[in-house]
Amino acid sequence: MIETPFNYTGSKLKLMDQILPELNYNKSTFVDLFTGGGSVYTNVVDRYNKVIVNDIIGDLIGIHKSLLESDDIITETKYICPGKENPEDFASLRLDYNENPTPSKLWALMLSSTNNMMRFNQKFKYNQTYGKRSWNPNTDRKVEEFTKHIRKYKDKIQYSNNTFSQVEITSDMMVYADPPYSNTEAGYNAFWKKGDDNKLYEFLKHIDKIGASFMISGVLSHDNKTCELLQNLINDGYRSKELVYDYNKVSRKGNKDTTEIIIMNY
Repeated sequence: MIETPFNYTGSKLKLMDQILPELNYNKSTFVDLFTGGGSVYTNVVDRYNKVIVNDIIGDLIGIHKSLLESDDIITETKYICPGKENPEDFASLRLDYNENPTPSKLWALMLSSTNNMMRFNQKFKYNQTYGKRSWNPNTDRKVEEFTKHIRKYKDKIQYSNNTFSQVEITSDMMVYADPPYSNTEAGYNAFWKKGDDNKLYEFLKHIDKIGASFMISGVLSHDNKTCELLQNLINDGYRSKELVYDYNKVSRKGNKDTTEIIIMNY
């Protein structure tokens, strides 16, 4: 399994061995609708003729695209990444990013933030706190493995920085959706509003109607809150499967009673 070099909160890497066997490989194009750290598209790029990598956060897509093309962003990010004991440089970098954002600045912030969590306020300004972490030898290893793998498929990858509803879907596509949800505490929820659950529900129904395939993964229940979007899809009769992962091992707030599932229309 190929790790991406982002330590991305919400990454599906630990669930990949359960997700990959359930994808529909009879379609020619794979769409990673909410790419995030990119663990899914990275590990299926060899299985499809074309891969569309989409995320609403433009600088996040910029990191993925830059890593595919050259080592320039690696050199720049390592140079500007604050050290493990340098909160002043982190604060300065965060201010600089919010005034003049670039992919390398965002990546440096992600690598240095608390729990590697990328968080934005309601004005879409980066506001995560300093995590006393930085670029390290493990980052070097993951960057090398990721770029060596992904650059072999440069000609089949297309990048997109759109809201999910702006991505054009055709019947030859396998669409994977792993969105933030209004019933979770995801740090990037500034980009996700309550009404977006309903919009995504309708979008998935459209995908089904035109004959494309979709898989959506997400938290059905968390801390006694149920995701209506996922529950509605289950009620509609789509196939679902519970994923096995103990979130309490990584939670700092005790038992959250989390149930994560995948739902498919095939």
